[in-house]
Amino acid sequence: MEVELLKKYGSVSPGKIENLDGTTETVDFRFSTAIRFYRNMEDADFPLHWHAPGEIISPIEGTYTVTIAGKTVTLQPHDVLIIASGELHSIRAPKTGERYIMNYSVSYFHQIQDMAELFNTFYPFRLVTRQEDPELADQLFAVLAQIEGEYFSTNVCRESEIMALMLHFFSIFGRYEHRQNSEQVLDYPKQQDHMRRFAELCAYINNHCTERLSVEDLASRAGFSVYHFSRLFKENTGMTCHNYLVARRIIYAKALLVDDTIPITEIAMRSGFNSIATFNRLFKAQIGYTPTEYRQMASHG
Repeated sequence: MEVELLKKYGSVSPGKIENLDGTTETVDFRFSTAIRFYRNMEDADFPLHWHAPGEIISPIEGTYTVTIAGKTVTLQPHDVLIIASGELHSIRAPKTGERYIMNYSVSYFHQIQDMAELFNTFYPFRLVTRQEDPELADQLFAVLAQIEGEYFSTNVCRESEIMALMLHFFSIFGRYEHRQNSEQVLDYPKQQDHMRRFAELCAYINNHCTERLSVEDLASRAGFSVYHFSRLFKENTGMTCHNYLVARRIIYAKALLVDDTIPITEIAMRSGFNSIATFNRLFKAQIGYTPTEYRQMASHG
């Protein structure tokens, strides 16, 4: 019965965005606590939109083209694209092909410290291509295939198995990232300590990103010298502290830009930028649109 309902409500092959208001999509997790899974076979394009859940896209057959943050990515079979929460994106489909599309609740997985740290590195998106990283791409794709099997099943403990597979998916990705970013091998206890400290620090930055935060203050809060802090921050998050702070301020600004009664200059100041010129430059560099263009798209779809 549940599988029939999934087919009826479009979880097998959606041809349009179900709940779209302007550019804002509301994802309905009706059959699972934290994910919505599609095996998409339609040639329908998806207009510019964003949603609070994260999104994972991986073609099974054929290509799939996604435009996000001003960049256009054409996915090949078994490529895996992770789109961060809140990112505006549009999708262009070929005439034929199949692909996995999955939305996942960021807040659900943020309860796990390792996941919260990993998700902070996803902005605006992360791409794994089979051409560059065949082993990683195939591993991630295989887990998505397992999730599909459970999602459309009537198995006992189905949701628990899906959550376990999701954690496995992100763990594979996180371990790969750590191997790529580490400049030296750390003993396990120290590695765990660093992960804990930077997860806590990222949470602090997320909550205080609009305030005046200096590298010196953040290094002191994390318990490192400025020199070691800068190196370790990038090792543990995949980006510099400055870029991470800017990314969080832009996420904050994007939420304010939806309200067209707030002047853009005020949004720049409230988001922690010291000038409108800096705000405009950094916003366009990261999102691909000026704040004014972003506001217009968010208002009119």
